[in-house]
Amino acid sequence: VAEQVWDREPSQITLNPQIFVADPQISMLYRHFLLNGAWQERENHLQMSTATTLLLNHLIKNYSHAQWQAPEVKGGLSPYVLKQLLEWIDQHLHLSLTLSDLAQQAQLSEYHFAHMFKQSMQMPPHQYVMQRRLELAHQALHSSSLNLTEIATQYGFSSSSHFSNRFKKQFGYSPSQIRKN
Repeated sequence: VAEQVWDREPSQITLNPQIFVADPQISMLYRHFLLNGAWQERENHLQMSTATTLLLNHLIKNYSHAQWQAPEVKGGLSPYVLKQLLEWIDQHLHLSLTLSDLAQQAQLSEYHFAHMFKQSMQMPPHQYVMQRRLELAHQALHSSSLNLTEIATQYGFSSSSHFSNRFKKQFGYSPSQIRKN
């Protein structure tokens, strides 16, 4: 983060010691990303890497002497890069994707990639990947004879129970209800 975002050597950045500081931004990151996360589940690795990048940037910006102003994001990813990236994501949904993996495909730093992706897709990368996994799994439930565990694995979920929970949260009904119908 120090090199990619702040254009500094990591050894040049020292965090100021803080004890018992109430920081609303850190609290929000903790509640939103970390509190309810099942980090052993590989489908959540992208969300975890996003949270890590946000937290590290916040710490450097607010608890060090580093001076840097983030550039104003005016556009998003180019149509060509976005098309290639979305195709790559679809081909790799079975893997545990990280923000670094996606940024590397766009040849951008994680920080800039996350902002440009959100500008292009109106949602953060981890949310898009999860939504895409669930959409394709929904289609597979209708069109294939694979069992729930096989579909869960095919779309990057580490267990059928975690897949079922996410699916029900997204669609309002469980994958097994589709199969019954």
